[in-house]
Amino acid sequence: MSAELPPPRAAAGGRRDAATAVDTPPTSPSFDSVVTSSATPAAPAGRGKVVGWVVGLAIAIVVGIGAYAVLGGGSDDDKADDANAGTSASLARGDAASATLRIEGSVGQVQLSADAPADQLLALAATGADAAAQAAEGSPAVATLSGETSTVKVAADAEWSFVLDVQTDTVAGDLSAARVKDLQVVAGTRSVDVHLGEPTGTSVINLEAGLGSFLLTVPEGVAVKVEVSGGAGQVMIDDVTENSVTSGSSFTTKDFDESQPHYLITVPSGVGTLMVHHA
Repeated sequence: MSAELPPPRAAAGGRRDAATAVDTPPTSPSFDSVVTSSATPAAPAGRGKVVGWVVGLAIAIVVGIGAYAVLGGGSDDDKADDANAGTSASLARGDAASATLRIEGSVGQVQLSADAPADQLLALAATGADAAAQAAEGSPAVATLSGETSTVKVAADAEWSFVLDVQTDTVAGDLSAARVKDLQVVAGTRSVDVHLGEPTGTSVINLEAGLGSFLLTVPEGVAVKVEVSGGAGQVMIDDVTENSVTSGSSFTTKDFDESQPHYLITVPSGVGTLMVHHA
């Protein structure tokens, strides 16, 4: 005798029970991590603006450098002005009939001449290392110099008094085109060599500071007197030479006349060699 299975139980409403829904499978941690790590992170707020500014600035710099190179970095005149700044100076000619010039500073060599431009009373130029030139108006006018070589040009149509108060190795030049009333050397110098023209009455040359040598060249027939109150190793007037000259000695050119225009050279300090030549 066989057993019979009980009949299926009907669901409410006459339907069979629906099959149980399958749950969503669990996610894989390894997969999720791969997906997450490969994603591009979001840019921080404002970063785009900063990058834009940097790129713009770089472009502007490149364009500016290119323009400077094309234009040559300034004109040749500008470059020349920069190079000359501080190494030359001048004073306007004005209407002065006479002037006194004091030359100061420290320079290797000073070159004098009486050929300043027509519109200038004084023109200065300096060259070499640490070159500088300054001119100051006044009575006296002052020229301040430095460098290796400095040139001093004065107006030929004025009567001049010079004070050489410059520390230098050599002062040389031709002032024969100008009228020189007096010349003072008040700073020690190795050598002074000047050419002068006709004297203005009694034109005094005072060698207050010690000198290695002093050479004066004047035109033929110009009278010169030398008075030594310090001392001199040697005094030469044309072809006449005196050695070991002591204080109180004096010398004159041939046919000297005190009442006529002449140069008077005074030596209150000392000089190694003093020479007077006619040319």
